[in-house]
Amino acid sequence: MKRGRPRAGLEKLQVGEQAAILLAESISAELILLDEKSARRIAAQRGMRISGTLGVLGEGVARGMVDLPPAIDRLRRTNFRCSAALMKATLDRFTAS
Repeated sequence: MKRGRPRAGLEKLQVGEQAAILLAESISAELILLDEKSARRIAAQRGMRISGTLGVLGEGVARGMVDLPPAIDRLRRTNFRCSAALMKATLDRFTAS
């Protein structure tokens, strides 16, 4: 965690992202879940290990808990946004035989 002003650098993030980063720092979390690019960049600058929704789904696949293609189909019907290339890369990585 950066010392000094704990909110420094977080001003441009939404309140929820700010709170998530500050909480993760305060409890020395091993990982923070963030999807928004600007929040991920700032968390990385603060030395945090980051995953996103697709990474969590991939971990679920690796543990035999998630069938990825239907999970991705359901995710596409929500307000979750990412590039088609990232979605395809995730499917390719975790469903390759």
